[in-house]
Amino acid sequence: MRKFLLSILILILIIISVNHFKNISHEYSRSGVSMNTIINITINSDSRKPLDDAFILLESLDKYLSLYNPNSELNKINNNAGIKPVTTNKYVYEIINESKNIYNLTEGAFNPLIGPITKLWKINNNDKNYKIPSKLSLDIALKLTDINNLNLIVNPDSIFLKTSGAMLDMGGIAKGYASLKIAELFNNNGVKSSIIDLGGNIYVTGEKFWRIGIRDPLNNSNPPAVIINAKNTSVITSGNYERFKIIDGVKYSHFFNPLDGMPVKNNLLSVTVITPDATKADALATAFMITGIEKAKKLLPEDFGVIFIYEAEDSKSPEILTSNNLKNLIVKANYPINFF
Repeated sequence: MRKFLLSILILILIIISVNHFKNISHEYSRSGVSMNTIINITINSDSRKPLDDAFILLESLDKYLSLYNPNSELNKINNNAGIKPVTTNKYVYEIINESKNIYNLTEGAFNPLIGPITKLWKINNNDKNYKIPSKLSLDIALKLTDINNLNLIVNPDSIFLKTSGAMLDMGGIAKGYASLKIAELFNNNGVKSSIIDLGGNIYVTGEKFWRIGIRDPLNNSNPPAVIINAKNTSVITSGNYERFKIIDGVKYSHFFNPLDGMPVKNNLLSVTVITPDATKADALATAFMITGIEKAKKLLPEDFGVIFIYEAEDSKSPEILTSNNLKNLIVKANYPINFF
């Protein structure tokens, strides 16, 4: 009887031990290039599979949404502008539908049909003989950005650009959307925590706080301008420090005024939006760089956080303005900071 009880006890201990080791999570990391940017993802999980699945998903989204891939779903829609609707998959339909919603939310500051303007300005083109677009060419391109050119059709999910030359550009929203889809994948597959970095667009999952540094917009080699604690949310920044063009000594931003098609000029250096809805965060960070601070404050949803880094008129260094709901999450600020 004693031997029997001892055998049972040993068996129970083995089961407990096996289950204990099964539940131990490990840290897995992977880097790569996708969506025209550098990707770094780290997860705490009992399996590496969700991490590898995330990169498979990224590659799919890149193929669907890239303007640089002539065979992408997005380019199929653009190439059929004024010709016919294009039936597409759930991801493309979802992000374009959300883009149209955010156009309305931002009163047109975020415009998914900005493609003809960005194509005209060629901000990423290094041609030394480049000339500023004429007013006539801008006026023609602006007509193509009319949101009424975008028609979403249900059953089957299809997109139709009504006017030839109209062009969708998901550059201001795609990485945020991708990070949200990866976060959902991790949450649905038992990942205990993760940090998803898509070219500086950050999403953190799990119950632990992560310290996230927001880059100094004047010099990336400086310490972060702001450090915040973040949990289960995205931290997405847009700034005028990476993509721009200098013509005749003048710096032109890649953020365009939806009214005249000209690069925006304001005192904003960067905008960071903090919310679990990374799709909206990405688009709003883009839109707020266009609207400027005062209008952005009016458009900001109540439960979203925002950090503006801007050039103050009476100061030689940047200043920071942050929403009150982030006050307890700010770890450090290397410039003067105020709250609203």
